[in-house]
Amino acid sequence: MVIGRPSEIPHPMPHHDLRSSSPLRGHHTAAASPSPQVCGIHPMPRMRLPHRTPSSGLLPVVTPRGYDLWNHYEVMWLDMHERPQIAVVELVIPCDSPYTLEMSDAQRYFLTLRDQCFESADAVEAHLAGELSRGLQAYVLVRTTPVRQAVRTTTACGPGALSLDLAPVSVVRGGVRADLLRHARHADTSPASPLRECLTSDLLSVRCPLTDGVDYGTVWFDYTGEPICRHSLLAYILSYRDSAMLIEQCVDQLFADVLAQCGPTRLAVGARFTRRHGIDINPVRATHAIAISNVRTVRQ
Repeated sequence: MVIGRPSEIPHPMPHHDLRSSSPLRGHHTAAASPSPQVCGIHPMPRMRLPHRTPSSGLLPVVTPRGYDLWNHYEVMWLDMHERPQIAVVELVIPCDSPYTLEMSDAQRYFLTLRDQCFESADAVEAHLAGELSRGLQAYVLVRTTPVRQAVRTTTACGPGALSLDLAPVSVVRGGVRADLLRHARHADTSPASPLRECLTSDLLSVRCPLTDGVDYGTVWFDYTGEPICRHSLLAYILSYRDSAMLIEQCVDQLFADVLAQCGPTRLAVGARFTRRHGIDINPVRATHAIAISNVRTVRQ
């Protein structure tokens, strides 16, 4: 048997199958002879390896087929009511595209979505697919997955943790607003019975005071006491959006404000921030001794 005859060479997915057979099945759009610079994207020419003739002389020269899979874990935009949305975005770029992305430039491009309004995640996918396909002169597939569907709950929260992120709360501007925090009340305004619960949100973001870059985090509150109004807690979290502070300072303030405004008998607050330059910082503050846990979320 002759090893490596053409029929035995693995045959990667052809270019057109990226649209029809990809497990992403996301949005795509055709390239339309664009300028290399489109809508703030600055593509760079793809570096290609020179063709090599196989030393055996039995194999033909094979042009590589396939794709580059990009995962971006903190893409944020606003819905039509200015409520923040955040998702993991997957990009599939064909390996034969004449242009590709540079990581820092891609980060700057995605950051421009942060204050843009879209009707739906599908609209975001179509927008990204159109701009990236024109910029890279190739079909680019895009899929968004809401972080609340993708992020694993941290050990400190446990499987019973409740997400705040579906509450209809709009962006709160103008800095941190601890005055928004309040207790949940019954219809007759009487206090609710004390309980223990863990509440989480993937919508925490602050600006680094040193670089002005945005740090994104999943924050959790494990407390015992009179129930905290979930709408007010999410609004308070969103008020950090335009604030400049270090990650450790952010969690310090989250802990201090909830403790002061809501008075729980026990409280633990922690945040898992996404990595920058290969480093992630994950502070925890509590009123009591708490075990060290280091379980990463999908965004890390």
